[in-house]
Amino acid sequence: MKRPMKLLCPLLLLLFVTPLHAQIGASPEEFSVRLGKPERETLKESGLIRFRKQGLCYIAHFENNRSDVLSIFSENQLMDLPEDLGEDRIASLLVSEGGNVTWNPSGRFSINRVWNSSDGKSFAVYDTMRHKLVIMTRAAYKREKSAVERARL
Repeated sequence: MKRPMKLLCPLLLLLFVTPLHAQIGASPEEFSVRLGKPERETLKESGLIRFRKQGLCYIAHFENNRSDVLSIFSENQLMDLPEDLGEDRIASLLVSEGGNVTWNPSGRFSINRVWNSSDGKSFAVYDTMRHKLVIMTRAAYKREKSAVERARL
């Protein structure tokens, strides 16, 4: 009887200390557990929920109850723009919010910083003018691009 308990305790401990992430692929509930009460919720109207935590603003878009676009920027303003997130914070956010994948810099020339996920399902862009990090699934990008094309017709 002692032996099964010795094995069960570490497994239970792992379950309770595994962090929930508010990241690409997470549900609205997972975002709320990690980031607290939403600052603004328009899930039914636009699929968006906005959070604020530890000096950052998070705007998450949900499709089929899963986040597929996540915008992150500083709540601190400088001349009506969010403060720059900085290299270290961007790298940290890609790890913590990027869906448990490795991020590789894109080889394309751009004024913005661009990364591709190692699984090929997502990409991230840091808008150097607006100081905003956007992590997006390729499925969300295709859906948005199709919507823009339909609107033009």
